[in-house]
Amino acid sequence: MVSFDQILLDTPTLLVSYCSRHQLLRAQWHGRFNAASARQQCEQMLHGLPTAWPVSRMINDSSDAYGEWLEAGDWIGRELAPALAARGVRAVAWINAMDWPSREAVAAAVSVAQVLPIKTFDFDESDAALAWVLSIPV
Repeated sequence: MVSFDQILLDTPTLLVSYCSRHQLLRAQWHGRFNAASARQQCEQMLHGLPTAWPVSRMINDSSDAYGEWLEAGDWIGRELAPALAARGVRAVAWINAMDWPSREAVAAAVSVAQVLPIKTFDFDESDAALAWVLSIPV
């Protein structure tokens, strides 16, 4: 059982929490996004990470996200992924949305991310996503 002991960001569309025991960051996306709002929320998440806390794993749960944010996918893969890696993130388990446009954006981000492994899981595979990301050594 993973207990997230800190809430780092809580907005109507994004909840970011942290588990110190597992050095695990969880981002839970909710609602409609476009390229600008997705990028803005990603930047807000990144700037809200305390530099003193080690983060080696991440679950990015977009199972409740929808919308047309494909243009942000390239930025996420080329800019956000390296920024997360620079902060110490070694792997990301990305739980996909049911929404096809969002799934395309996730695929675009994963296809260009070169600096850390990102493994996608379907919206109903959150347990598998957690097990995989916890298997990554800290």
